Amino acid sequence: MLELNSGGRRKTLAMAFVAAAFATVFTVQGASPAHAASPYDGADPAATGCASNAKTLASAPLYLPGTTRQVGTIEMRYSNTCLTQWIRVQSNTTSCSGHPCRNNAEITRPAGADGPALTVGRGNVAAGEPYQWSLMVYTPNTRSCGTGSADTGVNTGYPYGEWGRQICG
Repeated sequence: MLELNSGGRRKTLAMAFVAAAFATVFTVQGASPAHAASPYDGADPAATGCASNAKTLASAPLYLPGTTRQVGTIEMRYSNTCLTQWIRVQSNTTSCSGHPCRNNAEITRPAGADGPALTVGRGNVAAGEPYQWSLMVYTPNTRSCGTGSADTGVNTGYPYGEWGRQICG
């Protein structure tokens, strides 16, 4: 316990100030801005401009199950500008018996330094469009994985012909 003498009040105030400053520094340094929601989580890579400088981190063929007939390609894309990842599916078929092919793309970011676990996707490519992409996840420090499929109108192709198989990057 502190003794109150002629300088006691000043010592108490000075110690309270130091304690408050110490707590503030450790609170600010301990808070990770990566855990805050990123404006890019769940955003469209084309609409945000993130796709314009993207590179492919990994890719795999989309085969019909039980065959080696390639019906498309799946890619893990990354934007250095936006620090985001997404899945892009390229289908060899754009019209499935007169209706748009139902291609799908989905990416999952695990919980960690870049925020909570998040899975985003998108399906049903517009008629005549060979590409379908998922929405993005913010990943400057995290390796994400994703999957997708390409509709042929008769069957569906998956990464290496296996439903649910993922590529990571």
